[in-house]
Amino acid sequence: MNVWTYEIIGEYEAFTVIDNDNEVIPEPYFRHKGQRYVRKYSEIYNPIKTDEFGYNVKLGDNKKISFKFNGYATSIVGPGPRRVGDKIEGQTEESIAYENLSQSYGV
Repeated sequence: MNVWTYEIIGEYEAFTVIDNDNEVIPEPYFRHKGQRYVRKYSEIYNPIKTDEFGYNVKLGDNKKISFKFNGYATSIVGPGPRRVGDKIEGQTEESIAYENLSQSYGV
């Protein structure tokens, strides 16, 4: 039996949710238009309130969605030459961006 542990770190560049069954926004040709929520990095400003120089007041930042989780996987491996998951000296595998992501999240 082989056992693997894994750690997954990632972020969505843009995350979109669409409600195609929304009847709140009418559209003459299709009867209604679905609402769309997009989450990606952007600065958020008050559309009405301005500062003393006439610029809209910044409310904050909309940040990318990030995630991290750990887990494990197991597999029964038969005898014989190297099989699924057989590594020499406990080798660790990492994706190309893992090191950069782990540094940015302080892992």
